[in-house]
This record gives sequence, structure tokens and C-alpha cells, in this order.
Amino acid sequence: MARSISDIQAAIAADRAARTELAGLTSPSATAIYKLIEYVVAVALWAHETIFDRHQADVNALIAAAPAGVPSWYAARALEFQLGDPLVILPTGRAGYAAGTTGARIVTRATAKENDQTGKLFIKVAKNGASAGTLAALSNAELVQVQGYFARLRFAGTRLEVVSREADRLQLTGAVYYDPLLDVPAFKAAVLAAVQGYLANLAFDGLVYVARLEDAIQAVPGVQDVQLVTVAARVGLTAPTVFARMYETAAGYIVTEETAGLTLADTLTFIPNAT
Repeated sequence: MARSISDIQAAIAADRAARTELAGLTSPSATAIYKLIEYVVAVALWAHETIFDRHQADVNALIAAAPAGVPSWYAARALEFQLGDPLVILPTGRAGYAAGTTGARIVTRATAKENDQTGKLFIKVAKNGASAGTLAALSNAELVQVQGYFARLRFAGTRLEVVSREADRLQLTGAVYYDPLLDVPAFKAAVLAAVQGYLANLAFDGLVYVARLEDAIQAVPGVQDVQLVTVAARVGLTAPTVFARMYETAAGYIVTEETAGLTLADTLTFIPNAT
């Protein structure tokens, strides 16, 4: 990393002070010839180091963008998918889109993981939902295009599967003990919003932790205690999976249960606690 001009000047001055043959250079003037020379040299060295930093950044960017075949490379390519546009071989030799193509880049979240047992690369993708800050599954037609896109991009011999699913659904049962002096409807709404906020801020394909769910609820003003009895999640219409510590989403993202009778408002009990 390039040093600042002042740091370089200080290093030059320290070296000068350590040399007995230069002991006579003690002028108090800020414009002494030797000080001006030191400044010019410091600026030249700063420019030299800055140029090398920029060169290194350019090289690193090229390396990062090079086809490496690692899972993160596939995830990055998913975000470049353009709906309805054909792939071509670019002058660089890499498959991509021709200049001027305008197909929508609908994939906004992607992750890729390799299964150590099967050797298959599993790619999850999602697009923006109908409302701000939400995600949704690609339509069947969109997913077919993304699968075809990767069929042409993949490295020879790579077995991969591309999926896009509706959000996993989180189910909670338990009790929230609260200060009885609170406005109860507003308090309940704040607790539900805290859980939804925790889920919304998870990294794509991140893990849901029971302890962090409890932390999110306990951070709501007025919460005195939390007792989560059951924490579960379901994928599609399958039976919910109960988990004690953490859960890895199948879709890559998760929301609270919306089925009547199973929403958080239905399954969390709010108990006033006077102690």
C-alpha cells in the first residue's frame, strides 16, 4: 500500500538525521534546498507506489474475473445472466453476451456449493420479489433459460444443478414475557417485525440460528424473557423440520410462516410479567 507523502518525508528525514556526514543540514527554514529536494523525492516515490497499487488492483481484478471454475465463479456468473439473450464467444475467448444486448438481469441472489459426496455443484438463484427487500423464485420459463445458460458456461465434466425455490417458511412456538405496562398490540407487532427483520438480513443461503432469533426478540424494548419451545422450517409442502441450533435454507432465503393458524401471531404466546 502506498505510503503518504508525509510518511515518506519523515522516513527521508530520519535517514538524513542518522547520517553524520549530513549533520550540518539543520536549517529552520521550511524552504531550505535540502528540504525541497526531500519533498520532491517524497512526491515522486508516492506517485511510484500509487501506480504500483493501481496496477496490483487491476491485476487482482483480472484474476478474480478469470474463469476459474470454483463455486464462487459460478455464483458470479449467475448474476450476469440476461433473459432472452444468446451467449457468444467474446474476443477474450470467454463465453458471454455481445455488446448492446439488453436482456434483463433478473437473478439478484445466487450461491453455489459443491457436494463433497456426489461431486455435484448445486446452484441456488432468486430474483427480487414484488415488494422492496423481498425475494422470489424464478418462473419455470426463466429457470429453464438459466439452466441452459449454465449448460453452455460450465466447465467440461462439471455436474451441476440449478434451482430456484419459493422461500422456506419459519415456524415458532413459545412464549414472550413482557412488561405489562406496554401497549400490547404495538408490542406484539414489534416482536413479529424483529423476527422478520432478522430473517430479511440473513446473507443469501445463510444459516438461521435459534440463539440469534432469541436475541432479535430480546432486543425489542419491553421483552423480559423468551422461551422458544419449538423452532421449525418447511420447504414447499413438506413436513416442517424441527431444529435445535441452526438451519440451512433450501431456497437460500426464508420468511415467517403465513399459513392460517401457524403464523407467529398464532403460535407465540405473549405473557405479561410483573416481576
